[in-house]
Amino acid sequence: MQRSFFQSRVIALAASVLLCTGGLATAQEGGGTLPGDILGGAALIFRRPDNPPVGGGRITGPPKRRAVVRTQNQLIAKANAARNAPIPRYSEAERTYQHAARQNPADPRAFVGLGNVYLDQNRFDKAVEKYQQAIKLSPDYFDAYMPLGYALVRLNRLADAIDIYNRVIKIQPDNPEPYNNLGYIYNHTGKYNEAIDACRQAIRLLGQTGLAYQQGYQVRNQVLSHAYKNLGNAYNGLKQYNEAAEALKQATVIEPNNAAAHFNLGLSLYNGGRYSEAILAYKEVVRLKPALVAGRFNLALAYIATNDRDAATAEYNEIKKLNPKMADQLYSMIKR
Repeated sequence: MQRSFFQSRVIALAASVLLCTGGLATAQEGGGTLPGDILGGAALIFRRPDNPPVGGGRITGPPKRRAVVRTQNQLIAKANAARNAPIPRYSEAERTYQHAARQNPADPRAFVGLGNVYLDQNRFDKAVEKYQQAIKLSPDYFDAYMPLGYALVRLNRLADAIDIYNRVIKIQPDNPEPYNNLGYIYNHTGKYNEAIDACRQAIRLLGQTGLAYQQGYQVRNQVLSHAYKNLGNAYNGLKQYNEAAEALKQATVIEPNNAAAHFNLGLSLYNGGRYSEAILAYKEVVRLKPALVAGRFNLALAYIATNDRDAATAEYNEIKKLNPKMADQLYSMIKR
């Protein structure tokens, strides 16, 4: 019997952006352009997958079958230990899972184990192959689906990832994480209305009882913050900047020390012509990450939009220490 995704031990949440919002966001008024979404913004939810389970309970059947099952469990346990060693022994884990797959080609655990080993090493094509083999053998092996979706996104196979996350939803309709991940993918394929629907469903589920509350409070808030950031990005894609700002404000309330949330809020406020509020948002970015040039640059542009060139010049002087090229670009805007 396989453990559900939320019953698994939480290892890590991905804090990085796999496919950042591309290019520069052109300011609607006030002159200049603003660097787009920074690292740590809206993202997929990803957890390092657990090892496949090892047996449990009394082994029944003829002696030969019992011996085969015991050997298979020993191989899986040995491979699991190699993967989870303080310094992972991936070659050993790979060989041992492969041995288990040869001994019992009908055992999906060996293929999931191989998928995990390949995923850990960013060998996403191989990971996809093995997770798909496991699912073919056991369509209800839920723990294979979420890492498969992640690997497909890393390979930019977004249509396939959408299919996988929709299959997750059929298995666990109260799981908010595949909805968040669909919102992320829809944003990066320009399907902003679909992204809004998916993100709102994630937010709704995270506000109710059920699977959402089986997580720790901190993890729940991280997932909720991602959903709001993805929702804000969707509204930004539709140029509905006020709606984007409201969603991103929620993310900053949930994670007040997340510079990316404040950064993207500032971007929405600036593009919506709400320059004074954008200044406050970018001041938070600078407070949290004083060496982030993009935050100071966008703060300076917001100052320019309110005709506060002295404040913009103060930011220019700081940027000049960090990135002379961007400082030169900003200087030309201040002097217009």
